[in-house]
Amino acid sequence: WKQAAGEVVFSHFTKEEDRDVLPSPLIADLPEKPVEIPAFSKLRDVIFASRKTETLQDRVAPAVREKQVRGGTRVLSDQAACPFRAFARHRLHAEELEEPAEGLDASKRDKLVHLLMQNVWDELKDSTALQGDLSPAIERAAAAAVKEMAVEGRFAELERKRLARLGHEWFEKVEKARPPFSVVSTEEKRPIVFSGVTFDARIDRMDRLESGGHAILDYKTGGGNLTAKRWQGERPDEPQLPLYAVSAKEEITAVVFAKFRPGDMRFVGLSRDDKALPKVPKAKEGWQPLLADWKKEAERLGQSFAGGEARVDPKKDLITCRYCGLETLCRVYEKINVLAEEEIEEW
Repeated sequence: WKQAAGEVVFSHFTKEEDRDVLPSPLIADLPEKPVEIPAFSKLRDVIFASRKTETLQDRVAPAVREKQVRGGTRVLSDQAACPFRAFARHRLHAEELEEPAEGLDASKRDKLVHLLMQNVWDELKDSTALQGDLSPAIERAAAAAVKEMAVEGRFAELERKRLARLGHEWFEKVEKARPPFSVVSTEEKRPIVFSGVTFDARIDRMDRLESGGHAILDYKTGGGNLTAKRWQGERPDEPQLPLYAVSAKEEITAVVFAKFRPGDMRFVGLSRDDKALPKVPKAKEGWQPLLADWKKEAERLGQSFAGGEARVDPKKDLITCRYCGLETLCRVYEKINVLAEEEIEEW
């Protein structure tokens, strides 16, 4: 190779991860000369620069004409998280690609818990039944839930046992510690209206309380940090419960997440007074002012969606976008400039 031409240039890399790398012995005797490599533009930038372009800020879509919108309260949850997400999912009907999962994914396990609790309370009705042996009711409810989800074989038996264990822990640690109550509804569908648009709602559960009024419960099986702060301020992180509370015909005096995690079974939320549910504090600012704030924000979100607001505006940038799945449609990472360099090169 050295005799192939009057001047031959050899190159070698000097680093491999954190280790220094020496040249091959075949070229170790050759003099080294630093090479200055000009900064080349990326191919995408060259292509982009070669075209005449115009910029159009298309942030507002045509107003919603339909009086009823499919998608339930998820529409307003998405509007709070990012207006474009709500527009893309519920008007363009765009959805992220599902990733295959072995066994049951998180959403199906969540559905099983909802079915378990629905089946149990359809049988028990109220807290007086908690004084007896709950094992038969829980076992029947777990078996029915697994059957409804079409889980089969050995896996079905494992899921049935897992559900039954969760049910026993929940009833022993949470339900039996409560003042008397009765279950008014489970998984009830009802329409709610904001800014002239009707949304379908599904309330996980509503209880009538001995202290007066009703409590709305939302089962949560995930491992996130559940606090009442998720309902605060503009564009709340989890607006479903406030939406239910301000649209219900019943007198609502408590709203809670029912945290359904092994070893961490409890209620998380707010109430009108501290007697409604165990360890659920009353709202510091007062119950009626809180409901008024929730009503105002619900109307604002409804008006925002109905009016066609569709700007790419994630509430918390990367946190909001992490599990969205629509980033190739909105190209949000170009806006907030957070793509890693190697990811850009792959494009």
